[in-house]
Amino acid sequence: MIKSMTGFGLGTAERVGGKINVEIKSLNSRYFDIKFLGINIHPNTEEKIKRNILNSLYRGSVKINIDIDKLKDGQILTFNRDRFDKIQNILKEIHIEYGQKLNLSDIISTHDILSFVDVDIEDDEILQKAIDAAINQLNKMRSNEGKQIHKDLMDRIRAIKKDLQSIIRSSKKFPQKKSKELNDKITSIIDQDKIDQNRLMQEIAYLIERSDITEEIVRTNIHLDNFIEYLKYDEPVGKRLNFLIQEINREVNTIGSKSPIHDVTSKIVEIKNEIEKIREQVQNIL
Repeated sequence: MIKSMTGFGLGTAERVGGKINVEIKSLNSRYFDIKFLGINIHPNTEEKIKRNILNSLYRGSVKINIDIDKLKDGQILTFNRDRFDKIQNILKEIHIEYGQKLNLSDIISTHDILSFVDVDIEDDEILQKAIDAAINQLNKMRSNEGKQIHKDLMDRIRAIKKDLQSIIRSSKKFPQKKSKELNDKITSIIDQDKIDQNRLMQEIAYLIERSDITEEIVRTNIHLDNFIEYLKYDEPVGKRLNFLIQEINREVNTIGSKSPIHDVTSKIVEIKNEIEKIREQVQNIL
């Protein structure tokens, strides 16, 4: 089943010193490009993440934001529990031995037990866990939107096929109708006895051959059937669908230019309207 290129995913993972939060957003794009936001990470780690996301998302404009709890200039606030416990024990001993009650603030400042340290998540498996969770959530959203796009595309393709059948019916009536029109028109100008029937039939045959759209109809239906098959694929097919819709549009334009039938022209306008809507949807397919 096709997937949309649009999606959002959020992943979190616990680690010593704080919780890692990862947000990944994806929008439609002809190619794959990725921007990193949030804290700075090691270039090697960034490259590894980029490859992982490319293998999972394939295409789209991707933004990934990596954050760890509440950061201050790329640092994380830590609490030195061991130092705090030791100081508390010393204060208790002083109180017991000397009867002197001291407050923690009398001998230390908050900087002695609280401090900002540089964040180091280079080659961190926990970071990867958060990223994988975000990717899974994003892909789920892509799949759900893909199902809706699939339904819309199938409805439009069925409408096009229905219009093509109507065009075929109108085209089958054209030779006999056109032959009668020409014969009546010529007869109104020239006596019936003076008409060269062989020449008339040749001209009618030439006109019909020029306006024959059988090949275009066949090719259009083949492209539509291929389009439907690609919609069933689990792999990225957006570029192939885009190529097919261009070919369908080209065949439909040819049908419109060749056929002199008014009913066909009306149906071509309706088909081209559906093609344009399909083209817009295809731009967002992975």
